[in-house]
Amino acid sequence: MKRVQPGFTRELRRQVREGAENRPGVYRFLGPRGEVLYVGKSVRVRTRLLSYFREGREGGKETELLRVARALQWEYLPTEFEALVRELRLIRALRPRFNVRHRRDRRYAWIRITREAAPRLVATRRPRPDGSLHFGPFPAPRRLSALLSELAAEVGMRDCAADTPIHFADQLDLLAPERTPACIRAELGSCPGPCAGLCHSRRYHEGVGEARAFLQGDSAGILDDLAARMVEAAGRRDFEVAARLRDRRERLERLRSDVLEFGRYLESLHFVYHPSPPTESAPAPVTTTCVILRGQLRLTLPPSALPLEPGTPDADRVRRLLDEPPPPPHHRGAQDWEELFLVARWFRRHPEELERTRPLESLLRKTPSPG
Repeated sequence: MKRVQPGFTRELRRQVREGAENRPGVYRFLGPRGEVLYVGKSVRVRTRLLSYFREGREGGKETELLRVARALQWEYLPTEFEALVRELRLIRALRPRFNVRHRRDRRYAWIRITREAAPRLVATRRPRPDGSLHFGPFPAPRRLSALLSELAAEVGMRDCAADTPIHFADQLDLLAPERTPACIRAELGSCPGPCAGLCHSRRYHEGVGEARAFLQGDSAGILDDLAARMVEAAGRRDFEVAARLRDRRERLERLRSDVLEFGRYLESLHFVYHPSPPTESAPAPVTTTCVILRGQLRLTLPPSALPLEPGTPDADRVRRLLDEPPPPPHHRGAQDWEELFLVARWFRRHPEELERTRPLESLLRKTPSPG
């Protein structure tokens, strides 16, 4: 095993002891060519950095990091929240080789109701600008495609390939040959068979509307129907079928809950936030004003008298943000979604911090109306 070179380690430890303070911030370990090896954050930078140099460390990532590190940098942020966002942005921009968390694109899921003659329910990692209806994002369950197939079966939607020819029964074609379903679902009754002209367009789109209402939280009819069928199966002592219906209902209920919970929560991340100052800080804690727009930290204002006076540079910046139209989902990259979920996790773990938020409009002083 290669051991830590004590000369470099002693020098780095000396720099931390003499220069670092116990304040929130981020730090970087640098390699021989000045490349960033690792980015971290802490509420108490000095204590965290000194922990790397404790006696008795043998093996592991931290030992290897100290073996190759040649320099240390750190910067302070007013609050832990800002340090958290700064750490994420640095890791995403620099991709340090010793970082695992945040370095790789995380998997998020969207549910897409396609814009086709016979729409489908599709799991996707990226929204498409084709007019399809999207629900998300939310952390991707491994079995999302299978869950959507179950939902499609309940509402009567197809789950076949996009290029499957569609022939609704109300499409008049007197010379068309007799068509047979392209899969067994139509024969089993879980698909209305638009590929074989077994249903009318209106009937199929009623099922699409039912799926949309279910995912939007406007209807629980699918769950109610599953519960009624489950009771019916149990009443005729068909307990195996009842158990399958129960399990399907639970899976679809969890899916719907995830979609609604994340959708409502992410839409609410649109406010001014004054993070709690650290309890132990030197110098004295600084009050920060964070402008969070659609789940991203877009602006940090220095301590100042609020609300902002009209016509000042800060007021103009805030006004531009307020007037900015929301970007379409397909215009937001993986880093945007990663930060959005980071901010969401922060407020889920610290719900008391929501009491320190205000509407965005509260930043601007209202101009008195003439007369």
